[in-house]
Amino acid sequence: METTLRLEKKSDWKTVEQITYRAFHDAPPAGANDDGMEALLARKLRSCAAFVPKLDYVAELNGSVIGSIMYTRSKVAGDGGEWETLTFGPVSVLPKYQRGGVGSALIRQTLEIARELGYRAVLIFGHESYYPRFGFRPASEFGITTADGENFPAFMALPLYDGALDGVCGRLICDEVYFALNKAESDALNATLAEPMDIDEYIDAQPLAVQPILRRVRGAIQSAAPEAIEKISWQMPTFWRGHNLIHFAAQKKHFGIYPGTEAMTRFASRLEKYKTSKGAIQFPYQTFGDEQLALISEIAACCSATISSISSRTPSSPVR
Repeated sequence: METTLRLEKKSDWKTVEQITYRAFHDAPPAGANDDGMEALLARKLRSCAAFVPKLDYVAELNGSVIGSIMYTRSKVAGDGGEWETLTFGPVSVLPKYQRGGVGSALIRQTLEIARELGYRAVLIFGHESYYPRFGFRPASEFGITTADGENFPAFMALPLYDGALDGVCGRLICDEVYFALNKAESDALNATLAEPMDIDEYIDAQPLAVQPILRRVRGAIQSAAPEAIEKISWQMPTFWRGHNLIHFAAQKKHFGIYPGTEAMTRFASRLEKYKTSKGAIQFPYQTFGDEQLALISEIAACCSATISSISSRTPSSPVR
C-alpha cells in the first residue's frame, strides 16, 4: 500500500476525527479506561498548549486521509528535577486500512522527526504486544511511573537517543486535556462522526435488499464519469470533478438521482414517467432494472460532459 505522510491541515480536521472515531469504535476494548472519547480528545488536543504541530501527521492514500497521529509535550517530574518528554496518541487508521503498515509508518516517521527536533523521549499508554517493535520498553525499567505512582505493562517509554533517560526518575505528567473530557460532549460528537464518510459506508448502512441496487447505480455512474472523485456531500453519495457532478440517495421506497437542472431539462421527455422535482428524479426500487440503469448512465455522462465544457471555457491564469 503506497501512502504519503504529511503534516495535518485544518481542512483535514473533521476527517481525522471521523477516522479516530472509527478506529477506536470498531476496536476491541483496550481496558477499563477505554471510554470511546478518543475523537473528542483529537479535537481538544489541537487547541491545548502542549500540542506539537510539527508532529501532527496524517497518512494519505490516493488523495484521501486514512490515518493520523498526534503528539503533546509531557514531562517526568521527580526529586531530581523535571525532564521534558513527549506523549503521542491517538494514533488512528481507518479500519479497512489497518494491518497494512499505515500506523507503523506514521509512528516511525514522527519518532524520527521528534529525534531530529531534539526531544528526549516518548512515553505512551498502549498495547504492550505492539509498541516494543518500535523500541518501547516498560517505563518501570527507567524508574518512571504514572502520575499516580503506578506501573503496568501498557505504560512504556522510548529514549530517542543513547542515554536520554539516564538519571531520569519520577512521575509522568501529561496535559490536563487528557483528564478533562466530557462524556456527554463526546457522545454528541460521536453521533455526528458516525454519519457515513464514504460511499461504501453509505451503501452498507442501507437495508440489505437496497444495497445491490445502489451498487449498480454507483457502478453505472463510475463507468459514465470515470474521472470523477467519489465523496459524501450534503449527506449523499456524490461524484465530483471540480464541481458536484451528480448525487444519489436512498429513500424508503425509492432512490433519488440529483443531476442538476441542465440534465433535467435535456432529458425532460424521457423523465415524464418518473416523479421529478426541480433537480431530482425518483426511481422506485420495485421497477428498477436495466432500462433505468441505462438512463442513469446517460444522465451521468451528460453531467460529466457539461463539467468538461465548463472547464474548457474557464480561462487559465496567465503565466508570470
